[in-house]
Amino acid sequence: MKNLKPVLLEVNANPSMRIEHEQELSPGVFENVPSPVDEEIKVAVIRDTLRLMDPYKKKKKDNQSQLSENASDTKDELLEPGSTDQLEHDSKNAEASLPSLCLKQVFPKYAKQFSYLRLVDRMAALFIRFLGVKGTMKLGPTGFRTFIRNCKLSNSNFSMASVDILYIDITRRWNSMGLDQRESGMCLQAFIEAFFCLAQRRYKSLPLHEQVASLIDFCEYHLAILDEKRLVCSRGITERRAALVTCQPDGLHLTAATHAPLLNRMTAANKLTDYRNHRS
Repeated sequence: MKNLKPVLLEVNANPSMRIEHEQELSPGVFENVPSPVDEEIKVAVIRDTLRLMDPYKKKKKDNQSQLSENASDTKDELLEPGSTDQLEHDSKNAEASLPSLCLKQVFPKYAKQFSYLRLVDRMAALFIRFLGVKGTMKLGPTGFRTFIRNCKLSNSNFSMASVDILYIDITRRWNSMGLDQRESGMCLQAFIEAFFCLAQRRYKSLPLHEQVASLIDFCEYHLAILDEKRLVCSRGITERRAALVTCQPDGLHLTAATHAPLLNRMTAANKLTDYRNHRS
C-alpha cells in the first residue's frame, strides 16, 4: 500500500469449503472430524463475502454513533410488524450484531491505485487478440507476425526475418520445457518473454518496468487506430450499399453516384452473353 504495508492476496479457482477432515480411528477406518480452525476461518470468509457483495448494503462509517436504547425502543414501537421499514430495521440490527468485516474489497475500489500491476493482464489481452483460431491457446507464427505488423514494431533495424528468429528461438525453448506437446506454437509465457525482448530493444534507456509499460501503450495506441480505421471503413461500405439503390414511388432507381459503374457492369455482362450465344 502507500504506507508500505504489504497485503497478501490469494486467488483460488476452486477453494475447499469443507470444515472437517479425515481422521484415522483405526487401521483402515476413517471418520470426518470437524476442524475448529477451518470452521473459524471458512465460515467467516463465506459470511463476509456475502456481506461484501450485497448490493443493498450501505457503507457505514466507523465513527458513526449508535442510536440510544430509548430511541431504538421508540422506533420499534412505531414500526408495524412485517412492514418494509420493519424488515430494513431488522436487517440493520442483524448486521450490527455481526463481527466486523475480515475482508476488504480490492477491485474495482483500488483499480486505479493498482493499475500499474495490470501489465501482465494487458499483455495477455494482446496475446488473446492475435490467437486467431477460437479455442487455441498458442500463438502461431502468422499471428505473431500480424502482431508485429499491426503494432508497427518492425523497422529497418528489426526486420521480419529477425521477428521469425525471435519467435522460433523463444517458442522452441518453452515447448521443450512444457509437458503439453499436443499443440504447437507460442504459449502465453513465451509471448511475455518475447514482449520483454521487444520492449528492451525499443526502449533501451528505461528500466524494465517502464520499458514494458511503454511498449504496451505503444501497441494499444496503434491497435486503437487500426480499429478506428476498420470501423470507419465498415461504415463507409454500409453507406455505399445503402446509397446503391433508392426506392422511389414508381420503382427502384439507381442513384447518380453509383449508376455509371453498374451500367458498365451490365453492359459487360450483356456482351459476354451475346458472345456465348454467338459461339454456340
